Amino acid sequence: FKEAAVPVAPFTVNALHLSVAAGILTDSIAAWLRTERVVRAMPNTPALIGQGQTGLYARTGVSQDDRLVVEQVMSGTGQHLWVGQESLLDAVTAISGSGPAYVFYFIEAMSRAAERMGLTPEQARQLSIGTFCGAAELARRSTDSPATLRERVTSKGGTTYAALTAMQASHVADHFEQAMEAARLRAAELGETFGR
Repeated sequence: FKEAAVPVAPFTVNALHLSVAAGILTDSIAAWLRTERVVRAMPNTPALIGQGQTGLYARTGVSQDDRLVVEQVMSGTGQHLWVGQESLLDAVTAISGSGPAYVFYFIEAMSRAAERMGLTPEQARQLSIGTFCGAAELARRSTDSPATLRERVTSKGGTTYAALTAMQASHVADHFEQAMEAARLRAAELGETFGR
């Protein structure tokens, strides 16, 4: 990034810069390009189909009009949110930047389980992906919390209760939170490594 930025800086000093380069802090970008008009974005892969989540951080030299331009550029990729501190982009990276991989991981696990239970690969795929899509859309449209929605599916002593009890006994939620924290810490490390 530095090798590309430094030679063009004299020609782009008045431009608004929008970076999607993971792990490169705006302090470095601003120094290399000699401008404070820098916005850093952390998109995720569903942006490819207009369903992305993008975190945005703007340096102090970015005007309200500049923000509107960035929002226009990003509008075709899905939803966005602005964060007030650049370090929060590490959390955005851990939650939504890496998040699609977590969803795919669980879809893989559900599909494997479905096949072991006797369903065909095609049936397993349809049920696993369809269940994620449907549940996510229900959560998006509902005013109820995910916890409330989960409780409505969970009858005491029923099948969902048995599955969730097994997950709780294996501390799945704790491990999941630890995994996201590992992603956040790695995002911060990348900023220190690549920003030099």
